[in-house]
Amino acid sequence: MYGKVTRYFHDRGFGFIRGEDSNTYFIHHSKVNGEYIDAGYYLFFKPFQNDRSDYNAKNIMVIEAPERKRKHGKARKKHK
Repeated sequence: MYGKVTRYFHDRGFGFIRGEDSNTYFIHHSKVNGEYIDAGYYLFFKPFQNDRSDYNAKNIMVIEAPERKRKHGKARKKHK
């Protein structure tokens, strides 16, 4: 299944994907297979169920990673 990362918390090691079926899937860093992911990334993943949720993602593969945007819109000036 394909989907887009809606949120990913690097400090906590988990996030969420909006799947092509409009469901929200949970991502845990142990299921990312070494891929770097962030919000806005387009992914391929395999949905699975566990005892906590019916909507989980594993075997994650990044298909498209958008360019990162600056948080404040400007580059920092160098001090003289």
